[in-house]
Amino acid sequence: MALESEANPFLQGNFGPYRAEGDHADLKVIGEIPRELTGTYYRNGPNPRFEPMGKYHWFDGDGMIHAVTLRDGKASYANRWVRSRGLEEEIAAGKALYPGINDLATLTEAPRFKNTGNTNIVQHAGRLLALMEGALPTRLQQGTLATVGEYDFGGKLQTAMTAHPKFDPETGEMLFFGYAPFPPYLTYHVADSQGNLLRSEAIDLEWPSMIHDFSTTRDHVIFILCPLVFSLENLAKTGKVFSWEAERGVRLGVMPRSGGNADVKWFQTDPGYVFHPMNAWADGKRVVLDVARFDRLSFMEPPEVQRAVTEDVNPHPHRWTLDLDAGTVKSERLDDVIAEFPRIDDRLNGLPFRYGYTAASLGDRGFGGTPSFDTVLKYDTHTGKREQHRFPGKGCGEAAFVPKSPTAGEDEGYLMTFVYDPEKDGSEFVLLDARDVGGEPVARVQMPHRVPYGFHGNWVAG
Repeated sequence: MALESEANPFLQGNFGPYRAEGDHADLKVIGEIPRELTGTYYRNGPNPRFEPMGKYHWFDGDGMIHAVTLRDGKASYANRWVRSRGLEEEIAAGKALYPGINDLATLTEAPRFKNTGNTNIVQHAGRLLALMEGALPTRLQQGTLATVGEYDFGGKLQTAMTAHPKFDPETGEMLFFGYAPFPPYLTYHVADSQGNLLRSEAIDLEWPSMIHDFSTTRDHVIFILCPLVFSLENLAKTGKVFSWEAERGVRLGVMPRSGGNADVKWFQTDPGYVFHPMNAWADGKRVVLDVARFDRLSFMEPPEVQRAVTEDVNPHPHRWTLDLDAGTVKSERLDDVIAEFPRIDDRLNGLPFRYGYTAASLGDRGFGGTPSFDTVLKYDTHTGKREQHRFPGKGCGEAAFVPKSPTAGEDEGYLMTFVYDPEKDGSEFVLLDARDVGGEPVARVQMPHRVPYGFHGNWVAG
């Protein structure tokens, strides 16, 4: 019998796991690391410790943190698994014990879920948190990356936590939510700058959905309800936990940050799916929301269904403009390029901004069943101009922006991303000048081994 890894694209090439941890100092650098960069870039992603027991999906893998520390023009690297209770059980057993999301239809009893902590990693109030949207955050020790354990804000957090909290650059608050296939389908939370959970508010939804991310402005919270319906009832009826029900369209819920569930105003627009917004901001009685939008999400479907889909299943830059008085939505595609993992200067989260950055595919690979990117794009939202840095024949991921200093201009800084070279089966950590994205990299740090494709990362200064 063939192993799952022999046929599954999420276990091949640089999607495949790297099954070792390590520490490496004084890495080779091509170019020069700016001396003002002192801190660590943490990047999270799925990395199954054992051969999966069933139909593996990219979202299933155990979290692995890849940490590149820059100091005095030098670079070091460490990588560690997020050692969840489930992973510790598997290590003791010497094999995988937990099913993946594509295995649910074959189970004869209630599934056990593993808190993989595999999607994002953030720091707030001195705590380093590995995140996945179906569970509590997992706290890690800064420096050693040792797993401390699940973190529930002193017992106050009673839901899962999104992998995409928003940080208010003016108050230091962390805004986040949790979703579930049973009521309450969505709960909004606020933690203050000291990490105290101050507020939890249940939000009424018309249906349960996989709500991966959301947006905030200085005065609003924007929930994105897409027609990917998520319920255990679907599993019993169809054998799939998700169903694409385009007739429902997309509903955008705008809640005043000073208000609650009763104050949410819902806007209806065309069907589609959004994993990741770029940013949102308010302009008088308008709220503008820039996102990476799919016309249809086939990413959660089995390969045979993906092949049968005839619509455009790639993500593109998109803008929704909501008129709060008229209750209308203007929906417009901003570019036909295939682009995902949008980022901005996080100092402008929820505020008017000019520059945004995405990973993009300018080759002929497209998105398809596995995401493939070979380019970092910079968008000027004022002029519509687009700049690019392409890595021909290579693969890149999300590019995080890091300012040169706390007072630097909006694009005065660097973009950080991992780049994989399939010919060498190796990776580099690449720094681009955000004001000259198309120019030569400022620095290319040679990784001691390939770094598998992953999800999201953030820079922690100090």
